[in-house]
Amino acid sequence: MPNQPARSTAFEGPGRIDVHHHCFPGTLKELQSEFEHNSYNLNYTPFPQGPGEHLKYMDSVGIQTAVVTPSIKREWHEQLSPAAFEDFCKRSLKAQLQYVAYNPLRFGCFAILPLPHVEESINFIRYAVSLETPPDGFAAATAMGKIYLGDPVLEPVWQELDQHGMMVFIHPSDTAMPPNLDFGPFVEEFPFDTCRAITSVIHSGILQRALRVRFLFSHNGGAFPYLADRIGAQHLDNVITKTNSGKTLREVLSTSNIYFDTSISSPMQYPLIRDLQIPVEHLLYATDYPYTMRFDNKTYLAGYDAPKQSGVFTDADMEKILYQNSLEVFPRLAKLYAEYL
Repeated sequence: MPNQPARSTAFEGPGRIDVHHHCFPGTLKELQSEFEHNSYNLNYTPFPQGPGEHLKYMDSVGIQTAVVTPSIKREWHEQLSPAAFEDFCKRSLKAQLQYVAYNPLRFGCFAILPLPHVEESINFIRYAVSLETPPDGFAAATAMGKIYLGDPVLEPVWQELDQHGMMVFIHPSDTAMPPNLDFGPFVEEFPFDTCRAITSVIHSGILQRALRVRFLFSHNGGAFPYLADRIGAQHLDNVITKTNSGKTLREVLSTSNIYFDTSISSPMQYPLIRDLQIPVEHLLYATDYPYTMRFDNKTYLAGYDAPKQSGVFTDADMEKILYQNSLEVFPRLAKLYAEYL
């Protein structure tokens, strides 16, 4: 077949689909600030210059497809006007789609939503899905200031996304750090804020009103698997059942459109996830690239190692996590995989 996209050379079979893969095209200075202001001296894998060089990295670690999105920074919704934030989201999507155009099988993308601005977010969704090549989903922060995902003010956005049946990738942003701690929010606050965001979504009942929206929470749900029974059975199930058609928190987890990516996870989380009866089909492989290099300069890919080492998944389960589950939720990629692989 002419112009067949190159496949990963370092992995047998179709390879892995990485759903948490940050992309910082040099065409947008706002994205490059992620590295220019690295105040906590985070170690990261050197970022390739352009999609061709990026593919070489992906091949080296067995990533067949990277669904790319920038980080979502707090200052964008705090400092930009609603119109300026919407314009930035369009420019960011344009840069991401250049990667997709370079090799549609090897790259996908999530488009940043200009939340908490409702009108601008709805306008952007309609613009994005009308493109000849629309994004594979959208992306939002766990919270925008004091507005969490279950806030009633955001209801029209979820209803708009529901019309299109879209995946929404949820990533923590800078949160209000407790005083007198000399480490960054990514150490503890990101997992805690992810937990708050999941609780907000479930507590609000939006999963029952926007049945076609899939929420993909990063970092394996953060602290949520550890706290789920404390949140539900011990405290909030009496409210959750009222907003979720009689379902308890555990019943919501096993039957609703909540997904976790496997990035920066640990083996101890997965027995908890299995106990919570979150379907294996709702776990998607992820790396959190370029934050895949430890302080000792060793590359780590916990998104694969942790679920594998947990011992609770069969080989067939791991195949689902690595790529099959993603093909169920990203129809554009599923069509290309069926054609080329």
